[in-house]
Amino acid sequence: MLGTAWGAVDDLISDAEYHVLRPAGPGGCTAVVRETSFLVIGNGEAYAVGRTGLALGESASWTVDDGYRPVDAGTYELDWGRGGGLLRISGTSTDPVVRGGLVDIDCGW
Repeated sequence: MLGTAWGAVDDLISDAEYHVLRPAGPGGCTAVVRETSFLVIGNGEAYAVGRTGLALGESASWTVDDGYRPVDAGTYELDWGRGGGLLRISGTSTDPVVRGGLVDIDCGW
């Protein structure tokens, strides 16, 4: 219960936005992204969601300068292959990705 409450508070403080990325991959695997920003830092986390509708943990994360939200801004690419997906996060010249940026989306096929 405390974890759920803390997660809700964190979503409010960091103005979290969630995005379901399309298209879905083979077998119905879907990439879901949570983006936040606080002061001058933007953060993102990607999750692989399978047929069950549950993510079994974070796939990867990234940090961007100046609170930039690359998925919200559309500066990303998602490509699916037989073994899963690859999510490429891009910043801008003034809001670069400072950590992370390549995310493997693996639904555990």
